[in-house]
Amino acid sequence: MNIMNQPLAITTRAFLVLAVLTSCAEDGPAVATEDAVLVEVGPTAIRVADYRQHLARVAPELRAEYGAEPLLEALVEQTLLVQEAERRGLNKNAEFVQWQAQTQARLVQQALYERAGIVQPAVAEEELRAYFQRSPYNRRVRFSLLMVRNPEQLPEILAALAAGADFEELSMQHSQDSRILERRADMGYHRWGDTMASHAALTERAFSMQVGEISEPMQVADGYFLIKLTDAHPVSFEQERETIQRLVLREKLGRQLLAYYDTLHVRYKVRYEPDGLAGAAEAVVATYDGGVLTVAQAGELLKGQGAGEKVLRRELGRRVLVPLETDRLALAADPDLQRELERLQQIQLVRRLQDALQAQAPPPNPNGLSLFYEEHKLGYTAPAEVEVRRLLARDEAEGTAIVEQMRAGRDTTALVDRFVRVTYGSGALAGDNPVSRALRAAEGTLHGPFATDNGYIVLQVLRQRPDRLPPLSEIRERVEADWVAAQRQAALKELAASLRQRRAPEIRFSPDAVALALLAISDGE
Repeated sequence: MNIMNQPLAITTRAFLVLAVLTSCAEDGPAVATEDAVLVEVGPTAIRVADYRQHLARVAPELRAEYGAEPLLEALVEQTLLVQEAERRGLNKNAEFVQWQAQTQARLVQQALYERAGIVQPAVAEEELRAYFQRSPYNRRVRFSLLMVRNPEQLPEILAALAAGADFEELSMQHSQDSRILERRADMGYHRWGDTMASHAALTERAFSMQVGEISEPMQVADGYFLIKLTDAHPVSFEQERETIQRLVLREKLGRQLLAYYDTLHVRYKVRYEPDGLAGAAEAVVATYDGGVLTVAQAGELLKGQGAGEKVLRRELGRRVLVPLETDRLALAADPDLQRELERLQQIQLVRRLQDALQAQAPPPNPNGLSLFYEEHKLGYTAPAEVEVRRLLARDEAEGTAIVEQMRAGRDTTALVDRFVRVTYGSGALAGDNPVSRALRAAEGTLHGPFATDNGYIVLQVLRQRPDRLPPLSEIRERVEADWVAAQRQAALKELAASLRQRRAPEIRFSPDAVALALLAISDGE
């Protein structure tokens, strides 16, 4: 039901004027009280305060584009959808109940940390760069491996290496790992954190080695490994900026949290027993106001977190003392927190309703997918790209020598493994700088060296790809995902329209409150 369809046949704008004139004539300026009811949707009353909060989350440009009344209509539709989700029992679903509990715990913890003055720290550019320079993220390493399952084979291999035997040849003779044999011992280049968890120790050890160094035998899940570091190259700061920023923020926030946990230890008079974790399962590890921590309970806190008193102190603060403090302050009952939890629950219920509607929809058929692709094909146009080979030189002199060597056609076998394939997008092509101009050059041409944050790069243009529209067969998965998203949105919109029509008598607008609310919001903007 639209506000315009109310029995009183005047527009909302005219109604605003009438309300203002009436209120000014009788009682002075009109005021929209926060408790004033704008509209009732079945058992739910949408008040001025609800509408203000809804409007505050809408971007200013959207408020200007749509206006206050359509946004109120959208809030009515959302309420109808939430009620429909509840009617279908989606709010009773075990997964939703679990989500609800986790979300409330997160909001309560967030409120506690805000009250304690724990905020997202600021990080300066210089701090990021300094962290990067002293971290293993500033380089990539290349290494070869030798692996045997029986440690009794190691003395003979180590003796051969000490006598000057070739590492790769020994690996081919003795290694019992098919991946090593397939790659002739060379594992290529790795960045910090690249290796799967079970073999992470191998990569971490490689980062602590010098080029040409061979490690001591290392035991991992499937055998005993020897590592030979064969090369190390710098990595650009820009390539790792996001990772470095995330790590720096986490460390700084972690220090704030640890300091806060220390204050909670004092508040709750935590005392650690001298024997620590060495006792039986029921032995007491720590006491605090409100309870004790046994060895068994401490084991649960430490599961997957490491070991030691420092880790135990952190986990006791995070998982025992923080909940005690939130209970003491009754943060879960805070009205603002409850309103935010209710808002998030409504969003979650609408999403789950949308999922339920999508589950009932038939899969995309070829004709429908083709029509969708044709209708939206401009959005699938692939921008121009250029594929290059890029080498990171140690300094300008080395870069210049490499370019001269390649242009002269001399043997460049030793350089092959130092080149990496990189694809630059339209943004890089559009610039007016030496690299952009090089990227626009003919295929096969060689360029550089160009200065970067961590050295000099040499580029060889391999292939230019202009803007193009890929065929449906090439991007079918992407088009199908977009089609599904469009169907989800259409199904939700169709359901909202149906609910609006079927439940029209249950949607009751309060003309006076609507006028006052819209006027107050207009003044506020």
